[in-house]
Amino acid sequence: MSDPREFVRTLADENAAFWKGRDVRLDPAAPPARRLQQIRYRMRQGVYNELRSVELLAAWIPYTPEREIRELLAGQLDDEHRHWRLLRQRLLALGEDPDAYRALPEWEALFDWLVAARARPTLERLAMFQFTGETQSCEGFETLIALARDVDPETADLYAREILPDEYRHAAIGHRGLYLLADTPERQERVRAGCREMNERILAAYRAHRTRADRGD
Repeated sequence: MSDPREFVRTLADENAAFWKGRDVRLDPAAPPARRLQQIRYRMRQGVYNELRSVELLAAWIPYTPEREIRELLAGQLDDEHRHWRLLRQRLLALGEDPDAYRALPEWEALFDWLVAARARPTLERLAMFQFTGETQSCEGFETLIALARDVDPETADLYAREILPDEYRHAAIGHRGLYLLADTPERQERVRAGCREMNERILAAYRAHRTRADRGD
């Protein structure tokens, strides 16, 4: 069995290798008008993602017996709700209706699966959402901020100041939970399987997202 911290470091490297060159949501080589269109789509999707994150965390908390983790999830729920409000307000300021967005089936299925995962062991849920999903969100937001600087600096600043720091803290919940709970070979294998499943589901959703964004829906 690997030491939990060594195991988590290895798992983080495996996740990073999986995602190398696979985040297709934004095109760094696109002209400014095209990038702005993609960023606006990301924001509309973000309103949906933040609200669904509130839902799944509310579903998970009663099924999380570990007191320390339960309190961290409650704090994350508050953050996700605040992000939802901030993104809605920004879209309204840009003249868009943030509530008119309809999620793709792939995104609905991803969050439905995560909500239903409330009955799975805490370490599997943390591996899927906080450790894998939120880490990928951090990397995606870093890219969004860099690509938005010249076309929409106010939105870039919103993400940089109000959202990205929280996302790194949410990803750290996954690391902390796995340090505490991934302490046997069986548990480590369940964690690795959960990460693989989450990565594949996110990738399918990203690809569907890019197809729709390219159509300008």
